[in-house]
Amino acid sequence: MFERINRFLTPDRSAPFWVRLLPFGALVILGLIIFAITGATWEYTNSSQFCGTTCHTMPPEYASYQISPHASINCVECHIGRGLIATQFTRKAGDLSHVIQFIGADYEMPIYIKHLRPANQICERCHNPEKFSANSLREFKRFDAEKNNELSVTYLALKTGGGTEREGLGKGIHWHVENTVEYIATDDPHLKQEIPWVKVTDAKSGAAEVYTDVEAELPDDFVEQNQEHILTVDCSTCHNRISHLFRTPSDALDDAMARGIISPEIPYFKQNAVAVMERKYPSMDEAFKAIEGLQDYYATNWPGYYANHNVKVSEAIKTVVDIYQRMVFPTMDVSWETHPNNTGHREWAGCFRCHDGKHLNEKNESIRIECNLCHSIPLKNSPDGTTPILAVTEPFEPESHIDSNWVSRHRFEFDNTCEGCHDVSNPGGSDDSSYCANSGCHAIEWKFAGLNAPGVLELTNVLDEALPSYPEADLNWEELVGPILAARCVACHGGTAGLDLDTYQGVLAGGNLGRAIVPGKAEESLLVKLQRSGHPNSLAPRELNWIIRWIDDGAPQ
Repeated sequence: MFERINRFLTPDRSAPFWVRLLPFGALVILGLIIFAITGATWEYTNSSQFCGTTCHTMPPEYASYQISPHASINCVECHIGRGLIATQFTRKAGDLSHVIQFIGADYEMPIYIKHLRPANQICERCHNPEKFSANSLREFKRFDAEKNNELSVTYLALKTGGGTEREGLGKGIHWHVENTVEYIATDDPHLKQEIPWVKVTDAKSGAAEVYTDVEAELPDDFVEQNQEHILTVDCSTCHNRISHLFRTPSDALDDAMARGIISPEIPYFKQNAVAVMERKYPSMDEAFKAIEGLQDYYATNWPGYYANHNVKVSEAIKTVVDIYQRMVFPTMDVSWETHPNNTGHREWAGCFRCHDGKHLNEKNESIRIECNLCHSIPLKNSPDGTTPILAVTEPFEPESHIDSNWVSRHRFEFDNTCEGCHDVSNPGGSDDSSYCANSGCHAIEWKFAGLNAPGVLELTNVLDEALPSYPEADLNWEELVGPILAARCVACHGGTAGLDLDTYQGVLAGGNLGRAIVPGKAEESLLVKLQRSGHPNSLAPRELNWIIRWIDDGAPQ
């Protein structure tokens, strides 16, 4: 056999020309076959299907990727990056360690990305960082679980911005792209949720400012110790879940109801579905049984409704099962609780990792946190059903409002002068009846904002120099307590909730919730209890101590 192969490859010189040419033709054909097979293999190994189902199966990432904005982009575009085939091959060969770990089950759970290519090599291939994006109108539909799926719609203009400073457009959310922002995270390096140190370098002037978290108590040599941990803000710092988002049950159900996939008419469906979805289950089968148990719940507790709408209920339950399968993966220890989403600042710290009001520089100026910095003031439909009006231009802001500490300070400086620009009826309320009763601000617990940090309150909750103080003023209503409450509280409690703190008799009478003060018993006084429980307009500690002492002394007039 070998002799025949040898004669084929090395024909006699006297053989016909076509016989002598045949070996070269065979080699060319063989080369083309190898090239085709290699090319097809290369293309297949670059496909998302190969990455997600063959090479190293990661159901959470693959399932979330398939419904993401990047579903038409191959995984390798971000995880390997573009470049010469030799460069890509080298990078891919380096990732063979993932396969080895997968075979030996030697990997941590949940899985976090460790070596994503830099944003300028992946994101910016499609998204030009110098592009300016105009404001865009956003509409957020949410259904109140406790109010039988009651719909509320929030409108705001998102100030994406960006663009180069030389064009006068280096502003908005993408201002971070034009200017250099460095930071140090002290928690899990794959999560980056705790950022106590930030350095901002202005692209135009080159001036740098360092901001530190006033509650972090960083050592003097913190930066020197963490030189290798200094990172620069890029696309993925904020858009970290753009391709692998695990939504919370509440957000996922809001989306399904807004799109009509789940009917909001099903009584208290969101409340019941969220309660079932948020429980911990030993397996997916147990979770599915619990979700499908909603069928029996409605048949038993809402028999009249269920008899007429059982199909609608069944379809809603099937949708919940489908949603749950895309957000919980018990075998991989993955759920909406394991992978933070840094876009926004409601469910996760996101923007508030730095813009929390308690990152201060040497001048005690905070990283800006104004509500209208990255988007307009959120507006909701008024109680009477009228549609809110969004301004198409930037409204006038007095110099005081541009102060970086204004958001923390404004609650302590609220007075009648605010009426010059705003409807201040029901201040601090959440019924959307006025500018100062905006439920998009006051009805939400901003758990990641640091406006109540002691170091911030020392700067913002300061007694006006024109007001009396103790012991310069006597500890009574006329000289001390009355003027302080008039400055701090009367703008809201000049009759709100039946409470009038403008007069001595009004304080003693109390309001709808009971007696504001109990002379001789400060600890039983409602005013003291509410202040200690975290009232939105908290008195400064020394002011509250003066009032407590005044009450314990019998509240003299």
